Amino acid sequence: QGRERRIVAMFVDLRDSTRLGEGRLPYDVVFIMNQFFAEMNAALRATGGYYAQFRGDGLLALYGLNSPLDAACRAAIEGAAEMQNRIERLSRSLAAELGEPLRIGIGIHAGVAIVGTMGPPEAPIYSAIGDMVNAAARLEGMTKAYGCVLVVSDFVLREAGIEAGGAALHQVRVRGRN
Repeated sequence: QGRERRIVAMFVDLRDSTRLGEGRLPYDVVFIMNQFFAEMNAALRATGGYYAQFRGDGLLALYGLNSPLDAACRAAIEGAAEMQNRIERLSRSLAAELGEPLRIGIGIHAGVAIVGTMGPPEAPIYSAIGDMVNAAARLEGMTKAYGCVLVVSDFVLREAGIEAGGAALHQVRVRGRN
């Protein structure tokens, strides 16, 4: 049960999460992961995002469920900045437990998706599905190749009314898309 809507999809991934499990008790890993997800959720709440799905060491967030697309694009970029600030603070607070600071990768794209309640009847979730959601996931993956925290589509920047400024612009082929 869903309907077509113009929204922003944001994928967030905790980098090197497998390394967190090395030499740690599972409860210690769960503690760190729960702290991570709590901070990402707080960043979403502060910027009008919706925590749609948890996936292992990352999450899918949606913006624009209650706002126009241009405002949602700006809010998603603000959300990414808030997430980076929060991950840096969390890394400082857990410095004694961590060998290295926590790092994240974020991909943001906007467009039309089907938004609504979906999944098995016993455990439905409110989320989004569509090509633009897949593209956001691919952009998050590109943060690894570019060695950066955030990859945003040109469409999101234009909708947000934001100039790229000194940020590097790349024309890329998104895996799995023509």
